[in-house]
Amino acid sequence: MDDRTAQRTRNNVSTRAADEIRISRIFNAPCKLVWRAWTTPAMLVHWFGCAAFSTINAECDLREGGHWRVVLRAPDGTDFPAFGTYTAVRPIDHLAFPHQWEKEVASVNPAHHRTLVTVDLHDERERTRMEFRQTGLATEASRDSHIGGWCDSMDALAERLGA
Repeated sequence: MDDRTAQRTRNNVSTRAADEIRISRIFNAPCKLVWRAWTTPAMLVHWFGCAAFSTINAECDLREGGHWRVVLRAPDGTDFPAFGTYTAVRPIDHLAFPHQWEKEVASVNPAHHRTLVTVDLHDERERTRMEFRQTGLATEASRDSHIGGWCDSMDALAERLGA
């Protein structure tokens, strides 16, 4: 099994539609900690983004109508901010927000194309099952690009949580 296939398997990725990603992952951490990882800037900067980039800044105004923003830095030093406004916040088990790039990251990921992300966390004793969904991706190529980035993020989150 190649690395990409192993990563998709580890993150239980499914693509029921050309514009959709679903990831179902178990973290060996309590729900409250996984929630904080998604909603606390000091934690987000350590796991959010693809492996080739570093996350240099994160902001979260955690309320419906509140803004979030992260800045990813490419190896060449170019910054790629992503942003959105929370449309649903239900501590500690549900987040919904649009995700869009301020500028084009790659030709398959156009600037200002708005997708919708939902994150649902399910308490399974001392573990957490996360159901992640992103819809509205521009093309299958964009979907596949985002799968790589989100899988990198989920792997980094699992490592960060010691899961």
